[in-house]
Amino acid sequence: MEFPKPSEHHKVLDRLVGDWLYVTSSAVEGYDPEDPLKRWTEKVRSIGGRWVVAEGQGGMGDDTATMIMTLGYDPRSGHYVGSWIGSMMDTFWVYKGWLEDEGQTLVLEAEGPSMQDPERTELYRDVIHFIDDDTRSFSGSVRQPDGSFKTFMTSQAKRIG
Repeated sequence: MEFPKPSEHHKVLDRLVGDWLYVTSSAVEGYDPEDPLKRWTEKVRSIGGRWVVAEGQGGMGDDTATMIMTLGYDPRSGHYVGSWIGSMMDTFWVYKGWLEDEGQTLVLEAEGPSMQDPERTELYRDVIHFIDDDTRSFSGSVRQPDGSFKTFMTSQAKRIG
């Protein structure tokens, strides 16, 4: 049996592969990429050209946090799919997303507990924007009652390897 080759959709994810340093982050108060106790780094590897696995680590208050994200493209559904877990929470996030028409912005949505009321769920949106081959931004937002999205965190990462 011959496996189909990764598509152009899968190749978008190759842009994430490598080692990254977050040079800015609004998620952690006093973020300093020069301070080894505060900086966030991420290692992203490809799984067969179809999936990427990203493992990030960094300082969060007085502790170190770890997060793992998986991303791929499901040609049957026509969407990017994936997951996100972090040592700082007990939610398993399931992504469904798309690439914006300009080809530089990957939008991923997931349902999860409300930040105001954990008994409710809300729709969250994570956006990865490729500025160039070695720089990308990230933002996290939550859908508001009027349907708009309110950004609650932003960051920028530079490729270091």
